Amino acid sequence: MWKIIIVEDEQPIVDLHTRLLEKDGLFQVIKYYTSPIEAAKELPNEEVDAIFLDIEMPKMTGIELAEGLVESGIDVPIIFSTAYSKYAVDAFRVQALDYILKPMTPKTVIQLDERLTKYYGKQKGDSNNLVAQLYGDVFVRHNETTVKWPTKVTEELFYYLLINENKVVNRYRIIDDIWPNQEEKRALANLYNSIYRMRQLFADLNVPIEINRMNEGYELKTNGAVKHILPNNHKDHFLESKGYLWAYTH
Repeated sequence: MWKIIIVEDEQPIVDLHTRLLEKDGLFQVIKYYTSPIEAAKELPNEEVDAIFLDIEMPKMTGIELAEGLVESGIDVPIIFSTAYSKYAVDAFRVQALDYILKPMTPKTVIQLDERLTKYYGKQKGDSNNLVAQLYGDVFVRHNETTVKWPTKVTEELFYYLLINENKVVNRYRIIDDIWPNQEEKRALANLYNSIYRMRQLFADLNVPIEINRMNEGYELKTNGAVKHILPNNHKDHFLESKGYLWAYTH
């Protein structure tokens, strides 16, 4: 069951969406806000699986609220809802997992459940694997094609979490190793954004890798979806072609 928060200024829409989302037990609406100003203050402290944001709201739009949340550092996917499709492009400039048109329907609920299942790497049945070579000339491939990472630091963070597979790594340890020269708030925002990008990538590739937020850190579970190529040459070093400083202590 996905725990979510709704931000919507129209109470009848809040009630309708809550009924639809909770009807089949797929979602639990743990809280809702009718004021985006109040939501902006409280949402960074909430532990949820997704946030539903209306776009057209007084005093602050859903896009503006999302921009503020991403800037403050939040790794929770955002699902926008609106009566107008013209906002779609703007919505996907921030941390948008999906974009739905109001009113929501039972079919929409099923689609959102499937989207979140893939985003969090919990899909079952037919899925894909990655092939990774971590020594010497480093690469990660999917269906014999080299994975195109959203950013270089997203790739680096994947390797970092992968070598700590099934272990919770404290977020401050992560930023000390990957963003050692950045101010703490900015480094944390970069961490959260990279986690979001990585989850999106694996969801798009249909690879069931989970990255779970646990207390003050993150735990990566490959669920058997990463096949390692062992080094052929004992002189090859770990992540040698990447030159990450933290890798030399591994």
